[in-house]
Amino acid sequence: DKDYGVSVVRDISERKQAEEELLRLNRTLKALSAGNHALVHAEDEKSLLENMCRAASEAGYVLAWVGYALQDEKKSIVPMAMFGEGKAYVEGLHITWDDHPLGRGPVGTAVRTGQTQIANDISSNPGMEPWREAAAMYGYASVIALPLPGNGQVIGALTIYAAEPDAFGHDQVELLEEMASDLAFGIVTLRIRIEHE
Repeated sequence: DKDYGVSVVRDISERKQAEEELLRLNRTLKALSAGNHALVHAEDEKSLLENMCRAASEAGYVLAWVGYALQDEKKSIVPMAMFGEGKAYVEGLHITWDDHPLGRGPVGTAVRTGQTQIANDISSNPGMEPWREAAAMYGYASVIALPLPGNGQVIGALTIYAAEPDAFGHDQVELLEEMASDLAFGIVTLRIRIEHE
């Protein structure tokens, strides 16, 4: 009888985990779909960035922003568009893509290495230390920074925050990498179109 009770609890727990995973996957698919819509209808770079951030936020992520990597002395990353909770958070960020404490968080590392960076628990991730307190104030529990490659370099990063820890599992990462790749393609395509005009 005791074994039966344990197995029922385990079944319920596994079912709850599967439901949560499905909700996270649906949110990501919704973001990707809305992002593709934004890409197809993009008139200019600024509206593309804004609509891509809106797509992620309206799909259920707390905040999405795009930062561009400057080729200045500080190797600064400058916010270009954002949508969701925490405009002041993004505006108050001091991020670089240099190998320096302010460049070792997910965004700076994604730009510097060209690799997706994930902090599935901001409260314990060492790279998030400079921004941890502010992130907690806005209710951010996990973050993913996706590099935007273009013309042989990394243009910047698409960064997405979730209110719950462990929001970015393997399937979500693959889909969000596709979204970032689409965004990077859109940026490069729009720039080429402007050059030709």
